[in-house]
Amino acid sequence: MNLQRKLERKNISQKRKEAQKKLAAKVKSIFLPDKCSFCPEPFDRKSKEMSLTWFVMARGDDKVLLCPSCWAKLSVDNPEKA
Repeated sequence: MNLQRKLERKNISQKRKEAQKKLAAKVKSIFLPDKCSFCPEPFDRKSKEMSLTWFVMARGDDKVLLCPSCWAKLSVDNPEKA
């Protein structure tokens, strides 16, 4: 195996890990509710999947956290606002 390729893969792997740690730290630092604002579905801040699929609407200091199912319902009811 080529040494240059091995070093390149290691560098890419390190950058990927650093990016994941930064994303996790930013998600933890943002103050968000622990559950969906419209239904009782819990929100896990440590879950990468949830942080990428849930929606946050901010109006001033108020933040509304929406699960994907509630977001879909909101989009159907008000297609011009979603």
